[in-house]
Amino acid sequence: MPKQCTFTAHPWAAAIHEALAPYLHEIPYGNLRVDLSPWQADELLAIVYEVPGGSTNQITITHRKASQTFIYLSLDAQQEQATESLDEVLEMLAQAVARIPELRRQRLREEIDRWKAAGMSRPELFQQLNQLLHMHDLRGGSITEEELKGGIAYILA
Repeated sequence: MPKQCTFTAHPWAAAIHEALAPYLHEIPYGNLRVDLSPWQADELLAIVYEVPGGSTNQITITHRKASQTFIYLSLDAQQEQATESLDEVLEMLAQAVARIPELRRQRLREEIDRWKAAGMSRPELFQQLNQLLHMHDLRGGSITEEELKGGIAYILA
């Protein structure tokens, strides 16, 4: 595992961390967190979050020090994007973070569909939702009260 860097020594990473600060460690954003690590001659910034049930997702940004270029895979692209613009990276991240609550709702509905397909009754479905609400071992995999209400409405529909 690469050694972790501090954000203060890397102004580009500090700017990203600052932009994400309002969403960090918040359950509606999957317990969003940011880790910066050196990687060979480059630096990797990993933005990690979970969806209900505990599936982990990651957005990785590579900063190539020699060329001052950022490499990332945007949410809708199938291939890596390259830019020298930190503003472009910040815009991509703003769009990605704004989508996390909806991605979490979709994942919760998929989980409910999977439970239904496994033959669970309504009381068992509600029990599963309650377990997600009180999940403490993987904070970002738990759900909020708002997500619980949405899950109940989805079961009843």
